[in-house]
Amino acid sequence: MNFFEKIFYALQFEISRPKSYGVFHIGCLLISFLILFYLIKRKEKDHEKSLKRILLIYGFGVLLTEVLKQITWSLNYDKVLNIVTWDYQWYAFPFQLCTTPIFISIICVFLKKSKLRDSLLSYMAFFTILGSIATAVYPETCFVQTLLVDIHTMLLHLGSLVVSIYLLKKEININFKSLLSGYKVFIVFVLLAQILNITIYKSGIIMDETFNMFYISPYFESSLPLYNTIQSNAPYLVFLLFYLVTIFIGGLIVFGITKLIKKKSI
Repeated sequence: MNFFEKIFYALQFEISRPKSYGVFHIGCLLISFLILFYLIKRKEKDHEKSLKRILLIYGFGVLLTEVLKQITWSLNYDKVLNIVTWDYQWYAFPFQLCTTPIFISIICVFLKKSKLRDSLLSYMAFFTILGSIATAVYPETCFVQTLLVDIHTMLLHLGSLVVSIYLLKKEININFKSLLSGYKVFIVFVLLAQILNITIYKSGIIMDETFNMFYISPYFESSLPLYNTIQSNAPYLVFLLFYLVTIFIGGLIVFGITKLIKKKSI
């Protein structure tokens, strides 16, 4: 192994797999709560600067751990032959509902306030928060025995949750127009995910591996609870419609709760 390969191999340091509401999980929740409390309560002299700084730190910080995760998962070291091989893990390709906040954050760092930026941030506030909440409440299936990956998982999801709540509190107009604009962005990402699903599968480059972006591929069963049951027992179009409708309902619930909280705080 060369120097860089040794570094990435060292990043594959293994630990006992964390448990939901174990020390690791509780610690990450506590840190996230403290950061959120600070962001919500502090007085901002320049909201625009604060917003872009938060997006910058989250977007590029999580992007770094995502890149490291992709590399370490794809590097394999044979101790007997003392050789390193590369085998990309297609199932971990970073284009899921939960990873899009990375790209949204980075893009919005370079955008001035506009309809486009408002729509992108509304998508992050109302819709990507759903995956963040699910992971915050029950991260069991996301935890592995690799420390770097577990740290990345918590940074990705809990960091996104913090940013989404901050957006709902200080940036997004809580009205139906914002909800719909965020959902339109979601539909665009769904279309991109499906194009990737079909193109990559048809190309044959994944061989016998799984490639299921947004977990809606027509070629692989969704791994999401309930959705997998629907997909395996109903026509694909019924499954896809169910997916689109339930995600919208999820965003609508976030919208309703936020609206109610803001009314009570006035």
